[in-house]
Amino acid sequence: MSIWRGAMKFKGMGLTLVLALLVSQGLVSCSAPPVTTAVHLPTGFDLEAHRGGRDARPENSLSAFAYALAVGVTTLEMDMQITSDGVIVVRHNRIIPWYEAKNSWGKFLVSDEQPDIETRTYDELKAYDLGGISPNAPFGYWDSHGVSQKQIQGTQITSLEEVFQLVRDWGNDSVFFNIETKSNPYPDHKQAVSPQAWVSKFYELVKKYGLTDRVMLQSFDWRTLVEMKKLDPSIPTVALTANQPSWNMEGDEGDYQWKGRAEPSPWMAGLDIDDFAGDIVKAADAIGADVISPYESEVTPSVVTEAHQLGMRVVPYTVNDPIRMKELILMQVDGIITDRPATLRAICQEMGIPVPAADPAPAKKPYFSGTEGL
Repeated sequence: MSIWRGAMKFKGMGLTLVLALLVSQGLVSCSAPPVTTAVHLPTGFDLEAHRGGRDARPENSLSAFAYALAVGVTTLEMDMQITSDGVIVVRHNRIIPWYEAKNSWGKFLVSDEQPDIETRTYDELKAYDLGGISPNAPFGYWDSHGVSQKQIQGTQITSLEEVFQLVRDWGNDSVFFNIETKSNPYPDHKQAVSPQAWVSKFYELVKKYGLTDRVMLQSFDWRTLVEMKKLDPSIPTVALTANQPSWNMEGDEGDYQWKGRAEPSPWMAGLDIDDFAGDIVKAADAIGADVISPYESEVTPSVVTEAHQLGMRVVPYTVNDPIRMKELILMQVDGIITDRPATLRAICQEMGIPVPAADPAPAKKPYFSGTEGL
């Protein structure tokens, strides 16, 4: 239902050629599909700064989100964990990796010093400096993200409330938030809170700051998405997914779908992907997701078309290569999550896609560290 009507003028031509021609002639603006429900979604192409812009500033930090606000993005993307004393903090890994944290002596941690957010208080976690990446980081992490990242010494872990307050202090009343629950569905995981508690705590903070019309809840753990729809159907839910078993080498799940296995994946809120003939788009539709967010290499024109026909948007992650950005835009994706928001912004401008305004006077605003970066 969301395929551009202009494409019908060129019926019979190849998809890529059609879309390139439409963009060049100004017949389409890569706008998002029409909203047909009461959910609040961004208008236009959704330019999302992954963890605030990981390749430019320390990830999930106030300086990263300030950078993204200064550059001009549609959405601040981030992750949330919950501390032992019940504070929602913005962090991707439950165990803060040694190569992203320094101790009070200014040295990167060793493996047995890595703090577990679930077992530490917010004040205890504030003791670590999260302002950079070690050049010795494994899995090519330094080359991928550290080389280009501006290190900000003294960066502390931040709470979600601090992020909301930062945006308020900047006077930005239009940027969206795409926030991921980093909950874990495995029964042997001694997580501090249930899916219901995750969503309730998140929603309480969203209401406190009057942001119910500017937040999206995303997760690989679809149980939290189901709970969000029970609590407030107007909050958009984003079904994260990937089928990348090789990620297990880096300590990630990688394959969240479990195609062809005897038991259903615990990540899919009780659904079995084999009941949908392996179709992850139909599975996401079955839980009422408003957006499906696949790993970028798993996005194809047919995935985008099917999602749009079911009334869902497609916003892939994490896309840092300019060529791939263009390919996905020509597939009609509705947004892109990237570590390099300035790069994606430039690509959008090159292709005639409207972008959010950059902040007109960021210099004296909290946590501003310049706009240089990718």
